[in-house]
Amino acid sequence: MVVGIVAEYNPFHNGHKLQIEYAKNVLGADQVIVAMSGSFTQRGLIACFDKYTRARAALMSGADIVLEIPSIFATASAREFASAGVSLLAKTRVCTHLLFSGESADKSLFLDSAQKIIDIEESGQADSEIQKHMTCGLNYATARAKFLEKYIPGHIISSPNNILGMEYTRFILSQGLPMDIEVMKRQNNHYGDKKLTGNISSATAIREHYESSGVFEGIPENLLDLYNTSTYLSPDDISTMLHYKLLSERDFARYLDCNQDLSDRILKNLKDYQSFSQFTDLLKSKNTNHSRISRVLCHILLGIRQDDFENAKAKGYINEIRMLGFSKNASGLLSEMKQKGVSLATAPTESTDRFDILSSDIVRALITEKTGQSYPNEYTRKFDLAGI
Repeated sequence: MVVGIVAEYNPFHNGHKLQIEYAKNVLGADQVIVAMSGSFTQRGLIACFDKYTRARAALMSGADIVLEIPSIFATASAREFASAGVSLLAKTRVCTHLLFSGESADKSLFLDSAQKIIDIEESGQADSEIQKHMTCGLNYATARAKFLEKYIPGHIISSPNNILGMEYTRFILSQGLPMDIEVMKRQNNHYGDKKLTGNISSATAIREHYESSGVFEGIPENLLDLYNTSTYLSPDDISTMLHYKLLSERDFARYLDCNQDLSDRILKNLKDYQSFSQFTDLLKSKNTNHSRISRVLCHILLGIRQDDFENAKAKGYINEIRMLGFSKNASGLLSEMKQKGVSLATAPTESTDRFDILSSDIVRALITEKTGQSYPNEYTRKFDLAGI
């Protein structure tokens, strides 16, 4: 049994470790494969540690293989993030189960809800009804949730974790993937909680606590040295880079998730730009939530346009499988994947998306700025996460 997990690990914490332990000790998984976002997250924020540090943390905590979700999907909407993550796991040809955490652990609820969404979308009635809600002033995410309320239990679509779980399940069913789902009930806290809730706290609370105190709480003890000797990055570290990018253009509507109205608001408010987080707050409106604005600004920084996204999606989400690290326990699984014709890249190839290279270069530049030291790029760095 090989269990797959889609994650960001921003940062890896006790709740994530509990999930991996659940996969191995409760479900009986022989190995765990993680599809992890790289340098930027689904909310459009730069990850608090570089992707190799976060991959190492996962491997030190029981994961066996960590793969990279392409930046173009790692920073996309929940639906596309989920679709790309599951597609990446399916491309390994060895992943038999997908495990995710939800506010509800009712597996049948996710399967039934996902199938209802598929049926509704195939009927063609979703788009028109969602558009109707949007004309009343709701943003797309809220309009879609309001539409789905008629068909799906409200608690399923009111939680980000449940929404992601439903999107994972929807993609598996719609694509007919040979992968079962398993659901672990989320422990003690809710996604995005800003206050620590003991030994198991949200990634948001852990980051906010560290940024105010310089101390990590809620993480496995064996990761303290790794985190304390790595360079921590906060969302506002990209402020100067983003400001320059915004000043160099006059129209942003071509970028992924942006429209002409938001593009005009960016230009109108640019004179008041102070930082990434301040500008995100400044641009927030009734029809455009905070997460979407963050993603749009991230896409502008990385140069991800709508047509880039459509082209990547048309190719099936995953163009190559980038491996960020593996454990000793993964040797047999890697051999099986090779026998099945699966090619794993540990360094950039001709198929590597340019946005992944740029994302890594941005992180490298920021770390260099903070430490005063130069670091090898994606082409020259040594793959050194084997054998943990």
